[in-house]
Amino acid sequence: MKLLREWGRALEQLLFPPELPCGLCRERPALDVGACRACLDSLNIRWEKGAVKRYPYFSLFPYQGFGRSVIQSMKFHGRQDIAVTLGFFLGLASREEPELASVDVLIPVPLAPGRLRERGFNQAALLADNIRGVWKRPICRHVVRSRETRPQSGLPLRDRQRNLRGAFALLPGVSLQGKHCLIVDDVITSGQTFYALARLVEQYGGRPVGLFAARTESIRE
Repeated sequence: MKLLREWGRALEQLLFPPELPCGLCRERPALDVGACRACLDSLNIRWEKGAVKRYPYFSLFPYQGFGRSVIQSMKFHGRQDIAVTLGFFLGLASREEPELASVDVLIPVPLAPGRLRERGFNQAALLADNIRGVWKRPICRHVVRSRETRPQSGLPLRDRQRNLRGAFALLPGVSLQGKHCLIVDDVITSGQTFYALARLVEQYGGRPVGLFAARTESIRE
């Protein structure tokens, strides 16, 4: 009888699987994309192309209101499940974007070692992992922070530029020559981190483009 009851429960779960909670609010049932309708509406998703100097990038929603709170919950409150959901969104959008069809490799923006220890995870790496789940592209984990930097938030533009000079490096034995490289991060604000990494990729023969979950309404060069 016990075995029959277990089979019955297994069959019930197969035919009527439990509803998964929204990957953003955790309160309402998720749609097939991993988030509830209310959260999707609140994000104000609008796929946009922009550029920092000559380097193009794509982003999914504005960094304001609910979108800002989602990003901050992910980064500062340990909500790694948000990165899973946003990475899924970004993967779906990227595979439908003709200009990204030739992308060869994903490059998550590396965190400084001290900040990585403090936070416990790199949100850009988690986004890249979950992008790859729906859009099969290899991930390059050989771009690293070559020195500790101050947090970019709160710095004037000139200090942001100075803060990132020589901050990134490509480990030996890795070639980006001729590769279309997609630089992945959670949010683009001043654009200086993306610009520094794009220049590094170009220096090693790659063709850089950016991908971000959120964007500020005006990217300062």
